[in-house]
Amino acid sequence: MSYDQHEYTVNNRDGFSLTNALRLWKTKYTEFKDFKEDVIKHPSLNDFGEFVQSCWNSIKSVTVKDALSIENTEERRTYFDCIGVEKLFKQLGPKLRDRQEITKKRANWDEDNKENFRTFKDVYELYEIEGTKLYDKDRWGRSPNPVFAVRCWCTTTGREYWLYVDNKAATGNSWWSEQADNEYDAIRAIAWTIRIDITNPERIYRQGDVIIVKKSDKSEDVRSYHLEKEQYLDLMYSET
Repeated sequence: MSYDQHEYTVNNRDGFSLTNALRLWKTKYTEFKDFKEDVIKHPSLNDFGEFVQSCWNSIKSVTVKDALSIENTEERRTYFDCIGVEKLFKQLGPKLRDRQEITKKRANWDEDNKENFRTFKDVYELYEIEGTKLYDKDRWGRSPNPVFAVRCWCTTTGREYWLYVDNKAATGNSWWSEQADNEYDAIRAIAWTIRIDITNPERIYRQGDVIIVKKSDKSEDVRSYHLEKEQYLDLMYSET
């Protein structure tokens, strides 16, 4: 089969040539096994999967410079999505808006399921990229809003993470707000990345990306919402 005669879908956007699709996939999935798991989901695609595997090591990932050269806004957005928040922010000269170091005391359990506590320091950094570094105009033809991300580290492994946060989480203001003064807050930003779906939680446990919330006697099920800064500081009981 001549695979280069077809168009391909990447991140739910159609119309990519084989070459561009391969480069985007290589950027998004650094390991072939991750690509195979997420894309080759049907037996009818097995032959295509074998073809991609045969050339995987020679595929060149796309760069931020490649993305910025794309004129179509939605296509450029797909490039950015595949590149990821961390690479975008590291390569586009972001501004550090806030840095906070806090001391935490969190519960742990040993092999005998005995509870103990450890005290450690945790650091959060809030960064901003000017919207014009990503797009000339937004979809309504206006100057684009800035983009924010919070940088943090796993206190167990030391691994670095960059997480997108919205304007209100970063600045305290909605993008349509007329308030001029921004109050940048890295803790509020990291809290925003967690969503829960009960009121009045008693405790919150975090294991990697998994969030477990313990109900209190006053808790009620509600539509999921972003965690507030005070909840993040007061209710987080265990983090591993």
